[in-house]
Amino acid sequence: MSVRLGIDIGGTWIDAAAVEVTSSTHRVLAQRAVRTTSGPEGVLAGLRSAYELVRAELGDVPVDGVGIGVPGIVTGGSVTHAVNLGIGGRPLDLAAAARELTSAPVLVENDVKAAAWGASRWLGSASGAGQDLALLNVGTGLAAGLVLDGVLRRGSRGLAGEIGHLVIDRTGPPCPCGKRGCLELYASGGGLARRWTGSAGELMAAAELGDTLAQTVRDDLVVGLAQAVRILVQATDVAEVVLAGGVVTSTPALQAALLAALRDHGDSGFERMLAVHERVRWLPEDYPAGSVGAALLSQVGSAPGDLVDTAPA
Repeated sequence: MSVRLGIDIGGTWIDAAAVEVTSSTHRVLAQRAVRTTSGPEGVLAGLRSAYELVRAELGDVPVDGVGIGVPGIVTGGSVTHAVNLGIGGRPLDLAAAARELTSAPVLVENDVKAAAWGASRWLGSASGAGQDLALLNVGTGLAAGLVLDGVLRRGSRGLAGEIGHLVIDRTGPPCPCGKRGCLELYASGGGLARRWTGSAGELMAAAELGDTLAQTVRDDLVVGLAQAVRILVQATDVAEVVLAGGVVTSTPALQAALLAALRDHGDSGFERMLAVHERVRWLPEDYPAGSVGAALLSQVGSAPGDLVDTAPA
């Protein structure tokens, strides 16, 4: 048995979890969250606060590893281009900051990749699946993580799954990444907040009642999410696409609309053959895939060796 800490740094919350790991199962022992403050100093302060809160709740139990999930491009324990955290091209060394808090080995991974690993463990325990999936995270931004044949796919430059910044409208609004008309401007929590005051549930209700703005935003949201799911299926042919994030997991009307859009094959026999709607799964709202995945990835041997960043003796 081993206890590991996972910290998931998101655009709105920093979630920390202590996870008990055995050879075949895992269990969350403690979990705490703090609000995210944008910018390098705010992110580092939130990391320290979340770690200290969950460590205090855990008590004297020894910790064997710490994993950190963060948006952006992760290289050697540092992150760059986390636009939704206010981190640009200058590296922020999260591993060094974590080593000031613990003597345990530290791993830093992209947050959605960590969440994909957590989702694969959830699916594996829930249904015996989880070896071949894409996790589509509909959060402040939009990105995917891939577990292919049981291996977390990072890509040659750590960019696998970064579909949120595919341009779908070259004349669209500016995106924080510097381009215009990116997919996540229409199909994410942040994109929704830019265009609509209220929750996804309130948007769906207003659209149903005939609000024309709500109908436009709803249609863009559904079409954008359906496009993201199709991109993942057609690019990788994964067995399952797991959708995560409160925008979709807490809004049944949006789930129904998305599935209807995916079932609409028109006259395309190719679309019918893909059967994209049959691959969709919804991650439970109460399962902290990001922090659990980060914790599990910190376990030596659970991921490719180059992901493990061991603290100095």
